[in-house]
Amino acid sequence: MITTISTAKKFFNKAAFFCAISFMIFIPSSTALMNVFIFLTLIFTLLAGNLKESILIVWRNPISKAGLLLFALLSFSLIWTIADNTTEGLRVLKKYNEFWYIALLLPLFSSKVRRNIGINAYLASMAIVLIGVYLMYFEIILPINWTIKGHPQSFTVDGGFASHVITNILMAFAMFIAAHKSILTKSVWRILYLVFFVFSFYYVLFISTGTSGQILAISLLLLFIVQYTGVRAALLIPVLLVFIGLLTFKSETNSLRFAIDKIGVRYHHLISTDTAGNNTRPRIFIHALKLIPHKPFIGSGVGGYENSFRTHEPEFYKVTTTAKKNPHNEFLMISVQLGAAGLLLLLYLFYKQAACTDRIEDREHKYIAQGLVILIIIGCMGNSMILDSREGHFWAFFSALLFSNIENKKII
Repeated sequence: MITTISTAKKFFNKAAFFCAISFMIFIPSSTALMNVFIFLTLIFTLLAGNLKESILIVWRNPISKAGLLLFALLSFSLIWTIADNTTEGLRVLKKYNEFWYIALLLPLFSSKVRRNIGINAYLASMAIVLIGVYLMYFEIILPINWTIKGHPQSFTVDGGFASHVITNILMAFAMFIAAHKSILTKSVWRILYLVFFVFSFYYVLFISTGTSGQILAISLLLLFIVQYTGVRAALLIPVLLVFIGLLTFKSETNSLRFAIDKIGVRYHHLISTDTAGNNTRPRIFIHALKLIPHKPFIGSGVGGYENSFRTHEPEFYKVTTTAKKNPHNEFLMISVQLGAAGLLLLLYLFYKQAACTDRIEDREHKYIAQGLVILIIIGCMGNSMILDSREGHFWAFFSALLFSNIENKKII
């Protein structure tokens, strides 16, 4: 009987791990399947038992602990939220499930083998997207359109299965991982990683119009150079930037040139009074900042952003169409909802991630974790990275995977 129970627990643990990997694989392609597999991960984790041991692992880990505390604060803020109704508060709270998903996923990556499976599965998932977009880019196949339950779906050059914003952010991180693997892998596989890096590099910077992904890709490439060259990066970074600049300005039609032009247009909107600037991030950020002083310490509560925006900035609320529910900046979104308490806790979480990268023994995983920290901090400046479903799920998955082996090490 004991042997049977033990066998069943091992099976459920493996099933939970399989579902966690499947959850990640579908992040770039299917929201529905992504949600199905994270739910199955929870079910199989509960069936596997060992909850006391898992809880201890999670609570001893500073990353998962900070995530749980932040989710708890969001949950408690339902008490004082100014959201239009409880349903709205719960709707937004659900979008922050990523904070406790870290705790759910973290015990599943209990070995280096499992962590490597997770990383390579992510690259395989993004490779499928990359192959598809290049087949369309070279006009070997046409854009694909289909319908699921009356909802039109598509696969395009610019956005793959999702939007150009989501796909380019995910591809930028895949490019960063492939760059490391092309150097650190000793087998023949390093050639495939190098090929993946080259094609993803060109796609992120010169094909996709996802500006966030382009900014993140350049930031990660600069980090990559620093990681391997140290102080010599001062000489190599200008070379990289000149190389990217030459590729950019040799053509007037590539997406990085388009992004540079777009930044110039947004600056014009910021200093002018034209109505076209009402949906650009600079103006949105300015008006979101004005909301914070009204409830500076504990905020307007989870889901309270829209009501606060409508109440305190009614004129801008009427004219903007993209910022009514989301300022496209996670730091501002948390600050409005949770005040200084929430912002400090979010910054503490990111600080812990940065500090804990030095405790990761595997060189490859350490470097990738440093990239994840750079990605989430910079990404949150121009997007609500954690509020947004796919980007948030991606961050939660890699936070669990990369920081899963530090609970027994001294943390700053």
